[in-house]
Amino acid sequence: MKTKILFFAFFLFQTITILAQDMASLKTEALKSYKASVNMNFDDIFATTYPKVFDIIPQDQMKKMFGQMMENEQFSIKLVEVEPNFSFGEIKKIEGKSFCMVNYNNVMTMKFKEPMDDAESMVDIFKTSMEADKVTYDKLTNTFRIEMRSTLIAVADDLTKNQWKFLNKDKENKMFSMLFDAKILKALGL
Repeated sequence: MKTKILFFAFFLFQTITILAQDMASLKTEALKSYKASVNMNFDDIFATTYPKVFDIIPQDQMKKMFGQMMENEQFSIKLVEVEPNFSFGEIKKIEGKSFCMVNYNNVMTMKFKEPMDDAESMVDIFKTSMEADKVTYDKLTNTFRIEMRSTLIAVADDLTKNQWKFLNKDKENKMFSMLFDAKILKALGL
């Protein structure tokens, strides 16, 4: 009986230790992903991205898309480094994969190259389409500042050698549903 109790205590300790290490590595990797995005360091962004994404959009194509999105004829976007104030959901094990929802503060500026005639309606559009918490417009610089909580979906599985990699959660979960089945979507509440 004493042996069974000792075995159970050891098993419980090991489980708690593994989960603590998992969360510690998740926090470290989430910060790396955040810093890579803010600094627009494509190599680091790609290193922290869930690799199956590149089966859908090759890295060179993604780099080109990012470049066009961040700077084009109409506007330029810059990500502003702020305290991310991460909040981590429960780590869920589904079909041999680990998942965790990671929410964080995300701030960007969007500077338009032509003067804005109706900045107020743009503020409302940004609030709705980006689910932004706060949008301000600086008429002098023709720049919007957009503040929101964003979500990364962390994934660790055989493909990532059980290292945490990330997907940006979009409104309709389009990218996630291209990579994972309906059972996983449902289990994560997506």
